[in-house]
Amino acid sequence: MTGLERGGARALLIGNSRWHWAQCDGHAVHVDHGSPDPGRIGADPPIWAAVGPVPKQLMAHQDLRISLGDVPLRQAPPWLGVDRALGAWMAWRCSQERQLDCSRGLLLVDAGTVLSLTRVTADGCFGGGQLIPGYRLQLRAMAAGTLGLPSTPKELTNDALQEVFPQQTVAAMQRGVLEAMLASIAAAQQHAQGLLWICGGDAALLKKHWAGATELLQPEVELQLQALLSLGAGLSSGRDR
Repeated sequence: MTGLERGGARALLIGNSRWHWAQCDGHAVHVDHGSPDPGRIGADPPIWAAVGPVPKQLMAHQDLRISLGDVPLRQAPPWLGVDRALGAWMAWRCSQERQLDCSRGLLLVDAGTVLSLTRVTADGCFGGGQLIPGYRLQLRAMAAGTLGLPSTPKELTNDALQEVFPQQTVAAMQRGVLEAMLASIAAAQQHAQGLLWICGGDAALLKKHWAGATELLQPEVELQLQALLSLGAGLSSGRDR
C-alpha cells in the first residue's frame, strides 16, 4: 500500500544536484529541497521521477516512477528531460485552469542547476527551448576555469547583488551571471511573446530582478512537484483498478 493509497501522497524529484520532496497533507502541500538522502525514502517509497542518479532503493519501484511517456505534454520528443516535461505541462495546465491568455503560448523558465527555457505553443505542444548553465554552475565554471577568480561560498546571499557594478570580485561574478541569465530570458521572451512562467530554486532571485512585463510573469516555484503529485494520483488509481 503506497502513501497515495492512504491519502498522504509523497513525491520526489531527483535533480542533478538536489532532491525535491512534496508531501500532501489534506489540502496542504509541504515541499522541501536538499542534498540526496536515500535514507529518507524509507519502506514506503514516494511517486518519483529522476534526471539525476537513481538510488538502489528506488530501482525496484519502477511502478512508482513517472517517466516522460507518463507526462501528457503533446509532441514531447523522446530526448526531453522529464523535469522539463513536467514543468511545461503543469504550466500549461495551470494557465488553462486560471483562464490566462495562452493565444501566444508560454515560456517556462526553470532556474535550477541548469537554466532551462521551454516553450509551449498556443495549442499546448512542446515548442523547443534553450539550455544554459544555471546561476551556481556558471559561478563554479568561472572559478574552475581561471586562476584569478575565487570560489564562491556555498551559501549565496542577495547582499552582493545590490550594486550594478560591484567592486568586490565575487559580487562582480554574481552580478554578471545574474545579468546574463536575465538577458537570456528577455531575449527568449521577445521571440516567444507569450506568458512567462518561472520555477526552480533561483526563481525568486530572477523575479526580484526581472525588469520585463510583470503582467505576463507567473512565478510558481514548485511546478514539477505539483505535476508529480497530480500524475501520481492518476497512476495510483489506475493501477488499483
